[in-house]
Amino acid sequence: MNSIARQLGGGLLVVLLATVVLVGQGGIWLFDRALRDYLSTDLQRETDALLAALTPAPTGLYLDLRRVSPDYQRPFSGRYFVVQTSERWRSRSLWDQRLPLDAEDLHNTLVPGPVGQQLLVRSGTFDKLGEPVRISVAMDYQPLLQAFERARLWLWGLGGVAVLVSLLLQQGLLRRALRPLYRARDELAEWHAGQRLVLSDDVPQELLPLVLEINRLGAQVEQIIQRSRKGVGDLGHALKTPLAVSESLLARAEFDQAGKAAIAAQLQEIRSQLERALQRSRLAPESQSGKRFNAQQDLPWLLDSLRQIHGQRVRIEHPQPQAQDWPFEREDMLELLGNLLDNACKWATARVRLDWQLSAEALWLRVEDDGPGITREDREKVLRRGTRLDESVTGHGLGLAIVGDLVEVYGGELELQDSELGGLAVQVRLPVARR
Repeated sequence: MNSIARQLGGGLLVVLLATVVLVGQGGIWLFDRALRDYLSTDLQRETDALLAALTPAPTGLYLDLRRVSPDYQRPFSGRYFVVQTSERWRSRSLWDQRLPLDAEDLHNTLVPGPVGQQLLVRSGTFDKLGEPVRISVAMDYQPLLQAFERARLWLWGLGGVAVLVSLLLQQGLLRRALRPLYRARDELAEWHAGQRLVLSDDVPQELLPLVLEINRLGAQVEQIIQRSRKGVGDLGHALKTPLAVSESLLARAEFDQAGKAAIAAQLQEIRSQLERALQRSRLAPESQSGKRFNAQQDLPWLLDSLRQIHGQRVRIEHPQPQAQDWPFEREDMLELLGNLLDNACKWATARVRLDWQLSAEALWLRVEDDGPGITREDREKVLRRGTRLDESVTGHGLGLAIVGDLVEVYGGELELQDSELGGLAVQVRLPVARR
């Protein structure tokens, strides 16, 4: 199983190890270069002293050993020189070892020396009283190399401790940073158990969009549940009366023709209510779940269905549909438009007008009819479930209430107005959801 903590820890380990190696090795190398440059000036002073110790003699230049440092007299003291003119002088500290004299301007170079020493050598050719002089001066660099090795081990050891401490601190900080996620997981478990409905938004900024999206999804699911409960209540309320009438008729001993017709009418009423409850599943089958509403494709089918129900009595006017998907679910738009147009056709005398406007911010729908309209005092009543102002018109008073539920789910607005056609105008505004 992939672990964020393990991946971050592995990446940090690689970076820290590379840093320790580069800083440790690079620091030792830079210090070694700087120290060699510093000691090179000391060797230069020794070379100048040897040049000054060369004095003229009848046979040529002569090296006055009394003017040379006593360190060159002790065997393997770590200080060595070789001077060559017409004659050759070697420090007693060298014994039988040699120093390179054939290299031109040799400096800051390590060469093997006596008893396992590493010698830092400076060599050059000079002119003294018109006679060429070759001088090589060396000092033992081995103690410094050993010190560098010990420093390298200490640096690696301290670097290893720093890496370990950094990993522990990183894991601690990571667990602290992931604590809101653990809390969100526990809150989701409480949500699943029914103990809460929303997640706490007291989370870091990086997690806030995720929490808000989960809360939005939870609110949407809650709305769907409420809609389902209302639908079941509507169906039960609508079926209660025809069932009661049917039971009373069946309780009679004899049935006349009128009684049979009444029972048939009540059964037809039950069937129509069941058809209305199943309308949504018929309009939006499972295979089309999540499909967007397209006015050019879906509106003609809906209008044909309404003409079959209401006949040619009502003419439905609408603009020419465009081949453009609306940013809403197909099933919801079919239910919303179907209820608005069906309600308008029931009350219209001859004309129903549908108009819409889609922008980047919202969708505006307007359905008008030339019927009797609704007074301002009664407009609020018709939005309640089951309320009917005229019992002579077929229906159960659920059309506008269902429209109101859908508008509420989408966070829109529903308004009843006077129509230019003389009847009622229903205007709906649905905001376009933005992520």
